[in-house]
Amino acid sequence: MAEASSALNPNQFSCPICLDQLKDPVTTACGHSYCMSCIKSCWDQEDHLGVYSCPHCRETFIPRPVLAATPADHYAGPGDVE
Repeated sequence: MAEASSALNPNQFSCPICLDQLKDPVTTACGHSYCMSCIKSCWDQEDHLGVYSCPHCRETFIPRPVLAATPADHYAGPGDVE
């Protein structure tokens, strides 16, 4: 039987902007996760354009999306994987 940890993708828990472990994770409407501070900084730079995009897939959003914390139960935790 394969190790359960080999099925987990460590990139799922890292921010594609800072490349660190997600801190205060939020998920965009297109489904990509970022640190709250990273995506806010990114979108602050786009304020003058009035169009905001996902840094990963470039999907655009008008107006600026309201970001909500990613629920903790969205991620696997101890005991979730056998």
